Amino acid sequence: MTPAQHGLASALKYLLLIVIGTFPALSVIVDGYGSALWYLLGLAGIVSFAISANVRRRLCFEPKALLFVAAPFLFFMWSIIIYWLVDPSDFAKSRVERHALLLISIPVIALLFHARFRAKDLLLSFSLSGLVFLAYWIVHDGEGRLDGLVHAIHFGNIALITLILCVGGLLTQSKRHWYVIAAMGSVGALIAFMESGSRGGLVALFLALLAIGFWFSVTRNQIRYFVITLALVASVAIVSVKFVDPISERYELTLNEIDKLSEGQMYTSMGMRLLMWDAAMNVVTEAPFIGSGFSGYRTEILTRISEGQLKPLMSDFSSEPHNQYLYQLASHGLIGLFLLLLILTLPLFYLATPRPGSHLNHHILRVTLAVIFLSFIFFGLTITLFDQRRILQNFGLYYAVAAWFICNTYRERPH
Repeated sequence: MTPAQHGLASALKYLLLIVIGTFPALSVIVDGYGSALWYLLGLAGIVSFAISANVRRRLCFEPKALLFVAAPFLFFMWSIIIYWLVDPSDFAKSRVERHALLLISIPVIALLFHARFRAKDLLLSFSLSGLVFLAYWIVHDGEGRLDGLVHAIHFGNIALITLILCVGGLLTQSKRHWYVIAAMGSVGALIAFMESGSRGGLVALFLALLAIGFWFSVTRNQIRYFVITLALVASVAIVSVKFVDPISERYELTLNEIDKLSEGQMYTSMGMRLLMWDAAMNVVTEAPFIGSGFSGYRTEILTRISEGQLKPLMSDFSSEPHNQYLYQLASHGLIGLFLLLLILTLPLFYLATPRPGSHLNHHILRVTLAVIFLSFIFFGLTITLFDQRRILQNFGLYYAVAAWFICNTYRERPH
């Protein structure tokens, strides 16, 4: 490779890091950015697969890579089958098209194989999203919750994932200027998360951290890891509720909604979730194994409205029940739920086992990714994730990063 070619390759690698690093924030702030860049990353991955024999060999023959390719492919194929056999409506078609976005994670894995990033550089790149969130908060008018182009809950969740990545990047840096950038990115992502007022996101983070602490305690046979994590999580929760205005306001709102629920008032944020979950459970019982299609829950809500069981305002919540698992059960049945859990937990299966002799930065990225996927698992308890294009694109990116890291770190060495 000539010096000019080497310089071009380095420039392209840094450009790719910038694109990947800014993707989470800009995808939920700038209209059209997420889709355009997601397709571009997919196209670049296809080119990488075509020109690199090593990438083709790894993606087609390595067992772990094949498993990471198969999971989103099977998830999408089951959505296609449900559309063809159960619910061939226009509404269902639009949802299948959204699920197809997950398939782009496959060529993105190929792209990451070809790029050969260092773990610390990839983690640091997400600090750019933190800086974008910081700039967006500065120019925001201050009215209402910070939400960008999506619901405030989804905005907060993406900001939270960015925060986790920024903290991981912060812990891997040794040079002061990169450390400062990672710290500023962490601050920006933290502010964006708090200003979104995402209660579910905060609970998901706490549960994810507790799960990590419990995992450390079990694998190392020392209860202190869980006790320390529990104490830290409890302390942060108390401080947040007492002194962080956006979180304290959401806490007060939660208490108020609980009081209204006890009085039988169901048309609050929490109460309407219970109404939606009840409708979704009814759909699940009708076809538990293969589901009732994407329109099953929607039909149930509209039927209850027409029969006077629900108020007309519930029609605004007829597309999904604010719970990923109930939505998956209602639309895709137990088979679909299994495939969803496969995508969510497959990275965790490998991340739970450290590779002996791994570099410290690899351990940091391993724990960072574990917290991210645990958070997504808990996000799904209070919101539907895979019904939103931008969330699917972001999850696809994190899934590709996890696949790249696991296939590299846990790669079998030739004897």
